[in-house]
Amino acid sequence: MNMIVTTSSLIFPLITVPYVSRVLSTSGTGHVAFAQSVSSYFSLVALLGVTYYGVRACASVRDDRAELSRTVKELLVILGCSTTVVSIVYVACLLTVPKMNAQFELFLLFGLSIWLASFGVEWFYQALEQYEYITVRSVCFKLLALVLMFAFVRQRGDYVIYGLIVVVAGYGSNILNLLRLRKFIDLHDGAKLDVTRHFKPMLWFMIASISSGMYIQVDIVMLGFLGTTNMVGLYQLVSKIKSVLVTAVNSVGNVMLPRLSYYQAQNKERRASELIAKNMNFVMVFGSAIIALLILLADPIVALLGGPDFTGSVFPLRCVGFAVMFSAMNIVLANYMISKGRERSWATVNVIGLALAIIANLLLIPRFGVIGSAVSISLCEALMFVMRSYVCRDFLKGIRELVDPIRIFLCALLSGVVTQCVLALGNAAAWNAFAWLLGGGVVFGIVYGASLAVCHEQFLMSMIQPVINRFKPQE
Repeated sequence: MNMIVTTSSLIFPLITVPYVSRVLSTSGTGHVAFAQSVSSYFSLVALLGVTYYGVRACASVRDDRAELSRTVKELLVILGCSTTVVSIVYVACLLTVPKMNAQFELFLLFGLSIWLASFGVEWFYQALEQYEYITVRSVCFKLLALVLMFAFVRQRGDYVIYGLIVVVAGYGSNILNLLRLRKFIDLHDGAKLDVTRHFKPMLWFMIASISSGMYIQVDIVMLGFLGTTNMVGLYQLVSKIKSVLVTAVNSVGNVMLPRLSYYQAQNKERRASELIAKNMNFVMVFGSAIIALLILLADPIVALLGGPDFTGSVFPLRCVGFAVMFSAMNIVLANYMISKGRERSWATVNVIGLALAIIANLLLIPRFGVIGSAVSISLCEALMFVMRSYVCRDFLKGIRELVDPIRIFLCALLSGVVTQCVLALGNAAAWNAFAWLLGGGVVFGIVYGASLAVCHEQFLMSMIQPVINRFKPQE
């Protein structure tokens, strides 16, 4: 189910980004990206880490309806209080900060997303592993947003309308989540609530979640304040591509936390280790391919998704491939740390990562602009991976026989070299963008898949071995 959601998350931008980029250009898309990023900062504070804490808290009691009901209602009370306070601060900033007040209507629209995000209870449905519902709901709202976009975004001045559609696509379905909640919990059972029991375990989740969320958006936010709207417009294309690819690579990791929490509660350590190792191999296989393909094919990707106004996004796109893989690996290790109750270490690494990202952007954006943002995010993701690996070093030593980093990276390097040679011999730069992208992707995919199979890479073999066994003659 999560793969279907991921596929829709890939297809939707492939349709919308080229259209929106050409209609709104760098200025309009820059305004929307900046407003979305700033509002997400306020939303992170309002959520207080419940995005992660709620999954673990609900997953551990999901077989006890009474306790589950009590837990959900207590978390909703906490969110109601925090969101009210954050909304007051947001309105005050909207009235006093010049860069926000200049786009008053746009920022006001994204202010609605703070409430929709807080009461979307996505964490509840993830804890219960309701992935079929999440999938259907997500795809339906993406289709609705697609229709609205083509119907109402027709000229450069329509970026406010586009902002409203972004809010509908991203958060509109959260209203259904809240309405459907009564199916799983008893909202009027009269149970005594004790919200204070969550404060202590939530503390490190809050610190980690806020710092992590700010870290993810810090490049666009700081580019908006230190650079120009056109710079934000160029970089938002890079950021969208990166975000979609991270989602795709982490499609397995997104469903891993509830299952890991369940395994830990049942003391199934070996099952948990095997699950994480398989996910790490998955991330390395696809992350290495993405690094190579973005380096090789950034030109046709930008030409297709952005158009001629976005040629300045080509080199930054080549730089963020490393951020994609390291970001996905960081999520895998974060899920392990959360499931083991090591929120303090997780939060500490996130805070350090946020500080490093702010410093890197302050140093690189004034000098290198959009390229500085791209380099800083890749560098910081790599440093955070090093820190998380050190924290999890004992666990990683225990699963090193289950992962294949050297074989995967060598296969990706070989495939990249072969693909570049083929493209150079065929003078691919003279082709149209689609043929260039398709040709390079096919050549790389064939060489990469074949080299992984020859090396007997563990993740690939675990996928194809059942197929091979099915066709083997029965003895």
